[in-house]
Amino acid sequence: MLGTGEAGPGRGGHRGVRVSATIGMAFGGIMLSACTSTVGGAGVPAPGEVAVYRSEVSASAAAQVRAEGVELCRESMSSMVVMLRGYNTFIKRLNTTHSYPEVGDLADKARAGLIAGADQIRPKITDTSPPEIASPARTFLDATTRLENAIRKELRTELNPVSGQWTRDKARLLEVCGEYTPVPAASSATPRTSVPAGPAPTSPGR
Repeated sequence: MLGTGEAGPGRGGHRGVRVSATIGMAFGGIMLSACTSTVGGAGVPAPGEVAVYRSEVSASAAAQVRAEGVELCRESMSSMVVMLRGYNTFIKRLNTTHSYPEVGDLADKARAGLIAGADQIRPKITDTSPPEIASPARTFLDATTRLENAIRKELRTELNPVSGQWTRDKARLLEVCGEYTPVPAASSATPRTSVPAGPAPTSPGR
């Protein structure tokens, strides 16, 4: 007895098996084709989308760098006010007395202002700060250290060149900062001669 679905012997039975197999293969091919089809628009982004994305990333990075530059400049200008206030008072007195002992505690106050100002600027210089600002800022900090050391050592005639370089480095930093944040016309950080005009202190001493 033949089981259910089995083809009987003879040409007619074998033909039935072949027909069933052919239909099965065709159906399987349709399913395979359907599974491997790609839905349009769901794969690779269009070239225009990539360009827009890269542009947005670049703009965001540039904005972040500029923000750091603005912050560094603002801190620098603010700190310069503190530095200049104490230093100008000290140097005015020194050029009048030509004697460190006679300036009283003004030398210490000038040094404290220079140190405090530098300590405020230094943390604002980072690896991602704009190099056109970070470089002159570091140069200005180096000049500030030399000026503070000159006052600590009670230098007199040697103080002028150190002060002059500090003033030039300060002016350079303010110049580049003008591209990031305007320097107010009446700002106390506006470059000016730190040592009043006139002969350099020449009284005996270091």
